[in-house]
Amino acid sequence: MASTIDFRHLDEGLGGAKRKRKRQDEEEAAEAAAVEAMDIAGETRHASKKAAVAGNDENKPVYGRPTYDGVMAGKVSGRKWKVNKTTRASALRQVGRKSTLEEKNREKEVKRAYKERMTDLKEQIRTNKVEKRKKTEEKARIKKENELRGQAVQKVTNPKTIKKMSKKQRKLLRPAPN
Repeated sequence: MASTIDFRHLDEGLGGAKRKRKRQDEEEAAEAAAVEAMDIAGETRHASKKAAVAGNDENKPVYGRPTYDGVMAGKVSGRKWKVNKTTRASALRQVGRKSTLEEKNREKEVKRAYKERMTDLKEQIRTNKVEKRKKTEEKARIKKENELRGQAVQKVTNPKTIKKMSKKQRKLLRPAPN
C-alpha cells in the first residue's frame, strides 16, 4: 500500500509540526502580496468581455473552499488553489472570420470536382476488376479445353461395356468433344 504522507514539501521530518504557525503567517503574507500585484486598477476591457464574477458583494455566498491547507499537500507547480474566474470562457474563444460568397462557391466547386473524380476512379476500378475476372475465367476455360484435347481418348461404342464398368469408372467417363 502506498504511503499517504507527501514528502515533497516536508522540511521538518516526521517529528511533528514545528514552526507551523510561523510558516502559515509567511504564506498568508506572500499570498496577499501576490493578490495585490495581480490587481490592476486602471485596466480597461472591451464591452463584450465582461467579468465572470459581478462585483465584490459581501452578501454573495462563497461556494466551496480552497483545496490547499498550506501544510503538507499541494501541487508540485506551487499553485495553491484554482484561480477565480476573471473573464467568461466565451470571451476567450477566437471567432473565425466569415468567408465570402465567392470563397464558398469556390469551395463547393472544389468539393464537387473531388466527388466527381472519386466516382470516376471507383467506376474505373470496378470495370477493371470485371475485365480481369472475365480474362481469368476465359484462361481457365481455354486451359481446361487444351487439357481435354491433349488426353488419350477411347470411344466406347458398346453399351454393355459401360454396364460392366464399376461405379468409380463410370464417374470418370465424359462425352467426347466434337
